[in-house]
Amino acid sequence: MTFLLSLLLAAPRPLTEQDLKAGRAVFQRECAACHGERGDGNGAGAAFVDPKPRNFTKKMFKLRTTNSGEPPATADILRTIERGIPGSAMPSFKFLSEQERRQLAAVVLDFADMLDGDEPTPIKDPGAPPSMTPQTIARGKQVYEAQGCAACHGAGGKGDGPSAAALADDDGNPIKVRDFTTGVYRGGADRKDLYFRFTTGLDGTPMPSFADSVSDAERWALVDFIKSLEAKPAPAAAPKDAIAAGRAVATKYSCRACHVLDDGRGGSAGPDLRISGQKLDSDWIRAFVQAPREKGKIYPWRVARMPHLGVTPEEADVIARYLAAMGKRQPGPAAKPVLASLPQKQVDEGQLLFMLRCTECHNLGHVIETPPIKQQGPDLINVAGRVDYDWARKWILDPQKVYPGTKMTVPGLTQEQVDAVRAFVWKASMEARGTIATR
Repeated sequence: MTFLLSLLLAAPRPLTEQDLKAGRAVFQRECAACHGERGDGNGAGAAFVDPKPRNFTKKMFKLRTTNSGEPPATADILRTIERGIPGSAMPSFKFLSEQERRQLAAVVLDFADMLDGDEPTPIKDPGAPPSMTPQTIARGKQVYEAQGCAACHGAGGKGDGPSAAALADDDGNPIKVRDFTTGVYRGGADRKDLYFRFTTGLDGTPMPSFADSVSDAERWALVDFIKSLEAKPAPAAAPKDAIAAGRAVATKYSCRACHVLDDGRGGSAGPDLRISGQKLDSDWIRAFVQAPREKGKIYPWRVARMPHLGVTPEEADVIARYLAAMGKRQPGPAAKPVLASLPQKQVDEGQLLFMLRCTECHNLGHVIETPPIKQQGPDLINVAGRVDYDWARKWILDPQKVYPGTKMTVPGLTQEQVDAVRAFVWKASMEARGTIATR
């Protein structure tokens, strides 16, 4: 009777086939660089992040509000997409619309073959956390010791227990044990978040569920003890060296997952930052890394889009100086020509050359419009104020020499023809932007 009743009460997941179809393109744009086109955790950037991206096809989800061994609720997937996973390369995707996040959730569940199943029943919501007191902290410490938590997390919760070095997940990947003193938790740092972790466990890892072995009150006490261990250190001063400071920020935001950094290692979803550093205006870099979606899509052929990472103005300045150091140039504005110095004959020649040689890949705003299907390179109407005018000469002359393997082909132009193209493009861009150099 109970089994039949459960069947009658079971409800499908609140996602549709339309969500799945629309979500596939969103997933490729936002997630595939790490999680792979097929959701198997083998994206181009997977080798450069730790912990490794989730392999959805394994059907194993750690951050859930459902019992150990059960699939996640749809709300669990949506929560992870919206929040991100602190302490990992997974950022918050709250900047996406609610509809897009639902579409991503549909794709994730489809990869795990869970989309067509019934909606799982979460554990009972525990309600508001009880008051945290010295007594609950002391009781939590007793639970911590009785459950053997120190074996992995250490007596002081620093993640340095005697078993820590040998821990691995179900796939054999080494696990870095959580250091509670940092206050960083993958599933969220609220007391209620930790209560759920202790109740559900982390499937696929040695972290068990305490639902049957520890009472509800004791789990809340354990939460209080863990929170009492937090001792966040004061932020360290940024290194004065531009490369060292940049590496620190790049590590914080897992930039290597998508970009090649100064040591020549990194993913391919985004541009090689050693090349970017040679050409980009420092102010443009600062603005872009703080609001990348506002600048539009720079490279049409790149599927991945840079997410909003929450980069601070101070960090943006560090990144600008880091890129300039990689490019072996001083941080500052990109060079522009003085328009009055550009002969009209040269500009006219450049316009003709652009139409004959460049419109196979590049658009120029509304000045010269190229069909979207042909656009592979950036729309050059915004090139002034972004790309250095002097650098552009050697780039157009022989892009393969500057960046071996680039998609831009050697156009076979003479230096005089290159100068003509530059003059036309920068004049059009500066006039469109209303930025005319007078000296």
